[in-house]
Amino acid sequence: MIYRLFLLLHELNFLSVLLRLLLAMLCGGILGYEREKKHRPAGFRTYMIVCLGSALAMMVGLYVTDITGAGDASRIAAQVVSGIGFLGAGTILVTRQNQVRGLTTAAGLWAVACIGLALGAGFYEGALACFGAIWVSIRILRFVDKKLSTHSRTVTVYAEFTKVSDLTAFMTFAAEQHCTVSDLEISRQDPLNKDSAVSATMTLHFAKAMPHAQIVETYASLDGITLIKAV
Repeated sequence: MIYRLFLLLHELNFLSVLLRLLLAMLCGGILGYEREKKHRPAGFRTYMIVCLGSALAMMVGLYVTDITGAGDASRIAAQVVSGIGFLGAGTILVTRQNQVRGLTTAAGLWAVACIGLALGAGFYEGALACFGAIWVSIRILRFVDKKLSTHSRTVTVYAEFTKVSDLTAFMTFAAEQHCTVSDLEISRQDPLNKDSAVSATMTLHFAKAMPHAQIVETYASLDGITLIKAV
């Protein structure tokens, strides 16, 4: 009985279509909810719709191949995998501090589309295993990533100075603290005025790992710094 049901669900029929769409809603919705809580551009409904659409696209490919007896069932799926990149690219932003935002959201959209394709093809095992792995990555492993990124020997900071000489003093202080500065990018508020405020994005390299909050607090105490933060 169970084996017959297993075979039935791997065929394209009314029951399996409902199950695949239901699982697509659940997987997409749960993963999207995690992004929704962080107020990301793509959240609960977006993830759910992407997963549902991908599942349907895969089933359409299978259906067309089944009724015509010709064609490639994976052709529509291939277009989904490449096409979802355009949607994901729309969630990637570069802030004025040269900080890239939205990469995880974009990757999540692509991955949830692949889950939908797997469900649409009836590959339940792979889809659910991938769903579990992604959920662990965005729900649990982010704490590990945060721990590693906030305690390291290298930190990228964005800082704003009242004038160029304050940036020079900052660099001098960093050298005195045995800190190496690299990847320095400077932007003037008024390019025609040498005494105008400037902003800079740079990478600081220390001899030993330090909490980023401590680094920011130390350098924020310098004169002429109006804003500094780790990015």
